[in-house]
Amino acid sequence: MLMCTTTLKNQLFYCVLLVFSILKLPAQQYRDVDFTRAEAQLSIDPYKREVSGTVSYDFQLRKQVDTVYLDARNMKFDKVVLNGSPAQYTYNGRYLVLNDSFENLSKNKLELTYRVNPEKAMYFIGWNDSSGIGKKQLWTQGQGRYASHWIPTIDDRNEKVEYDLCICFLKGYNVLVNGELKDVNDNDTLTKWCYDMKRPMSSYLLAIAIGNYHKTTAVSRGGVPLECYFYPDDEELAKYTYKHSTTIFNHLEEEIGVKYPWQNYKQVPVRDFLHAGMENTTLTLFSDNFMVDSIGLKDRDYSNVCAHEMAHQWFGNLVTARSDTHHWLQEGFATYYALLAERKLLGDDYYYWKLYRSAEMLAEQSAEGMGEAVMDPKANSLTFYEKGALALHRLRAITGDAAFRKGVKDYLQKHAYSSVETSDFLDEIAASSGKDLTGFYQVWLQDSIFPTEEIMSDLRKNKFVDTYMRLVAGEFSEKEENALLEADVYYPVKQYIIAKRNADTVDVAWNRKLFASGDFHLRQVLAMSLERIPPDLKSEYESLLQDHSYITAEQSLFRLWRNFNADAPRYLDQTKQLSGFRDKSLRILWLALAILTPTYPDVAENREEAKARWRNELLGYTSENYAFEVRRNAFAIASQIGLFKDNAALKNLVNACVHHVWSFASTSRNTLVKLLKEQEYKDRLEELLPQLEAKERKYLESVLK
Repeated sequence: MLMCTTTLKNQLFYCVLLVFSILKLPAQQYRDVDFTRAEAQLSIDPYKREVSGTVSYDFQLRKQVDTVYLDARNMKFDKVVLNGSPAQYTYNGRYLVLNDSFENLSKNKLELTYRVNPEKAMYFIGWNDSSGIGKKQLWTQGQGRYASHWIPTIDDRNEKVEYDLCICFLKGYNVLVNGELKDVNDNDTLTKWCYDMKRPMSSYLLAIAIGNYHKTTAVSRGGVPLECYFYPDDEELAKYTYKHSTTIFNHLEEEIGVKYPWQNYKQVPVRDFLHAGMENTTLTLFSDNFMVDSIGLKDRDYSNVCAHEMAHQWFGNLVTARSDTHHWLQEGFATYYALLAERKLLGDDYYYWKLYRSAEMLAEQSAEGMGEAVMDPKANSLTFYEKGALALHRLRAITGDAAFRKGVKDYLQKHAYSSVETSDFLDEIAASSGKDLTGFYQVWLQDSIFPTEEIMSDLRKNKFVDTYMRLVAGEFSEKEENALLEADVYYPVKQYIIAKRNADTVDVAWNRKLFASGDFHLRQVLAMSLERIPPDLKSEYESLLQDHSYITAEQSLFRLWRNFNADAPRYLDQTKQLSGFRDKSLRILWLALAILTPTYPDVAENREEAKARWRNELLGYTSENYAFEVRRNAFAIASQIGLFKDNAALKNLVNACVHHVWSFASTSRNTLVKLLKEQEYKDRLEELLPQLEAKERKYLESVLK
């Protein structure tokens, strides 16, 4: 307890001043205080979910101040030393505030010894799993959740620091951190991994990924090491997932015109990730759901995520938006340059098709009175990402290719390792092009109304987009549509014709000809567009089960089972070895259909045992030993076919309701609320309360009330 001899009035006055100063801290510090370098020596205990160690900061002052702060959430500090002496500080669980005269402006060193159990931003995956099913991992996510949950730092994106981290962790795991690996030392049961960054970055880009990984290493055209990590049993998948990574990297460096600004580049898949990917400096983390085999590659390609996060290494990491008002300078640019990289791989029609689809969604949003300005700090991701990318596409058309590329290059070089606003970018483009960009700024960046006519006029200069727009407008006769099906035109045109025709009436001869085409995209839309399968097309539709596409197999299996239930055992036999994507959606569907088919398996005496085995497998996928994508699919099916009679599944559902991936927790909560409408489930859930972990019990008690 802190003892003080001041009067109560003075104590209250001091408290008010302290609170007021703390509230002002984030808005003013980065202008007055410059943290230049951080060096950390950390130990992480995954079973205790604890981080401990020391971190030291070098900083200088731009002017005389009497307080300096760090963001530090719910930490315990054993030592706080400023310039070699114990520091005077206050800590409120959110900010560590140094109170000093700070006589030395140019050279200051702050050293902290601390420990923390991170509530957010660091995620411990699989450490309670004794089944051996799941993969033990640890990873961090700083953007939107703040690295200050696991290391004292500065959450302000405008503060750029050179971070050098050493992490001490259990032997047998790979520890990956921003920068270049400089040293690895074993000590008894632990290994110490030390990484070095050469350039400063924002703290939201700090990252750690720990797990059991193998890797392949390539070298870019410019000599940058490119490391692609994968789980030991995913070597074959890595060949397909990372197929285009080096090509994308080389193309981005050439297109942007500025050399890659960091020492190396690493890509690491992790389980239960919060997003598709995250562009941490030199260390992109992405959802392992993108790891695919040769079949899955046709339907789920990592290339767009790969290119998007790579582009962020320049747009966001090298040059950072000063505030959310300018967030499009990161997400719009990354989306646009990812499309340019994919254009290199897949052609012009793909590029224009993606822009057209984005424009369609934005036009619809705007027509419904929900349009947003690109520079609205509260805009949604569709605006920041897609409208931002379309704005850059239009800007390039307005200024010309050479002027646009020169302006982007000048912008990045002039503002490297610093924070920017939209005007900083437009000034460079205006200088390189000699054009007045006032109109562009108002229409594309400030106006909430989407300029539909302008962008559609631009996009339909592409012959494919023009054809598609005319098709949607009903300008083609049936004869002309049939000619398009025979023509060398990008596949969305053909898919639109097929889906539209089959939604009305099913022409058997016409569809039979399409089945015989062997075209992957046409056969996939046939699988999805034929809800009622004419008996005369049965054999053609059955052939879809042999297509090398998990989506096609899943769609056709369900429709065949529903349309020709007497043949269900044969369809189930044909597909029983298929697992599908990593989310097991195809396997989970198969299990449900096998359970629901009364005549499967054929041998009657084996049915009871087989169905019990399949029920156990399906319910097993609801366990926290599996990735949330698997669990979400299992819960959806279990709910539909009434498998929540099992208490283990109910317990797993409550666990899912407090999962760190909000979208998964939200769908799980909706399922739980539906179950609670029945008294039987309410009674059983009340009985489960003593068996639950504290966080789960607290949530369930709140819902039961």
